[in-house]
Amino acid sequence: MTLTLKKGVKFHDGSDWNATSAKWNFDILINAKLGDYKEIKSVDIIDDYTIKINIGTYTNTLLTTLSGSYVISKEAYDKHGEAWMKLNAVGTGPFVCTQFEPSVSAKGVKNKDYWQEGKPYLDGVEFYKVSDAMTRSASLQTGEIDVYGADLSKVEYDLQQKGFEVVSDYISVINIVPDSANADSPFANLQVRQAIDYAIDRASIVKALGYGFWSVDYQFALPGTSSYNPALTRPYDVNKAKQMLAEAGYPNGIKTSYIVNGAISNRDVVTAVQSYLNKAGIVVDMQIVDGTTANNYYSSGWTGLQGSASSIGANVNASVIALTKDNPVWFVSMEKTEEFYELYRASITAPDYDPALVQKCVKYMFDNATFNVIYANPRGCVLPPWVHDTGFYTRHRFWYWFPADCWMSKQ
Repeated sequence: MTLTLKKGVKFHDGSDWNATSAKWNFDILINAKLGDYKEIKSVDIIDDYTIKINIGTYTNTLLTTLSGSYVISKEAYDKHGEAWMKLNAVGTGPFVCTQFEPSVSAKGVKNKDYWQEGKPYLDGVEFYKVSDAMTRSASLQTGEIDVYGADLSKVEYDLQQKGFEVVSDYISVINIVPDSANADSPFANLQVRQAIDYAIDRASIVKALGYGFWSVDYQFALPGTSSYNPALTRPYDVNKAKQMLAEAGYPNGIKTSYIVNGAISNRDVVTAVQSYLNKAGIVVDMQIVDGTTANNYYSSGWTGLQGSASSIGANVNASVIALTKDNPVWFVSMEKTEEFYELYRASITAPDYDPALVQKCVKYMFDNATFNVIYANPRGCVLPPWVHDTGFYTRHRFWYWFPADCWMSKQ
C-alpha cells in the first residue's frame, strides 16, 4: 500500500511531517503489534513524501486503523523522551497543547502554522472532564461551557426541549458478558446464557430510561448499519427464561455476581436488569466497581456476569477482534471458540468489507449468547445556538470532529 503524504505540514515544534517521521510513527505501532499493525511487515521510504506499507496478511480493517492512528513529532520525542511526551502532545493539529492534566483538563491555543490556511477560526480550546450530568447541564445553560458530550439520558432530553441541539449516533451496545469460558460456571451452559436474554424486558427499560435516544438491541451490531440483522431477537418472556433454567438443570434458579463498571453504567438500567434477572430466578449480587477495577476483571478474569459497554464502529470487524483468540488479554472469561475465529478471519480478510460475512459473526454471537445485549447506546453532543460547524457525529466515531472548522457567533 503506497501512501502519499501532504506537503507543507509541520508539527507543533516546527519539525516537518515527512516520510521519515511517518515511518518512525508506524514502526512504533508495528513493533508493539497493536491491532492491524501486527499484519504489517515493514514500511519503506520511497521519497520525502511517499512511503510504502508492506502487508503480510491483508485485513479490511487496515484503512480504519490507519485513519484512526495519531502521529507525534520524532524530534520532540528524541529531545524530551517518552515520559515527557505522554503529558505534552506535539502533533500537527489546529491547536497547540499548552496544558494537560490527566482525567481533569486539557487546553490548547491556535496553531498559527496550521497547514489549512486561515484556520482554525477559534483562538483556543479547553476541555474539562465533568462527571456529573447536572453540573454539565447548568454550565452549558449559563454559558460557562459551549458544548458538551455524554451518553444521552433525561438531562440531555430536557436540554433538547429547551431548544439546545443534540447531535448523536449509536456508538456502543450495553450488554452483559457471562463467564462462559469457566467450565464450572452455570453460564458455560448455553441455555442459561439464553435464559438471560429472555429474562430482561428491554423494551420497558428503553421506554422508561432512554428518552427517545436509545434503541432495543439483541446483537453485537448497531441498528441502521449493514451488519445489523433485525431478525435476531429474543423478546421478553420470563416464563421461558425459567423453563430454560430448569431444562439446564437449575429448577430452583442460580445465584451469581454481577460486576458493573460504575464509570460507564447507568445505575437505573443495572438496577432494572438486576430486578428482571431476580424475577426469572437468576439472583445476582451486584457489585459496582470503578473503571480500573472493571478493566482488570476483563483482562484477568471474572466470575459470574460482567456488565460491559462495547464500542462498535461502522466496520464491525474492527470491534470483533477483542472477542477472538487474537486478543487473549481481553474478555478472558468469555469462551472464544475456533468456530467463531474462522468466521471472523473469513470476514476480516475479505478484499472488501462484506456485510454478509460480518452478519455470520454477529449471528454466531447471538446464537451462542456470547453477549447478552440490552440496548444500543448513543453518545451525543449538546450544542447551543452560538456554536457552529463542529462536525460532531458527521463520522461514525464519536471522538471525530472538525475543530479547525468550528466557529462561534455572539451569544
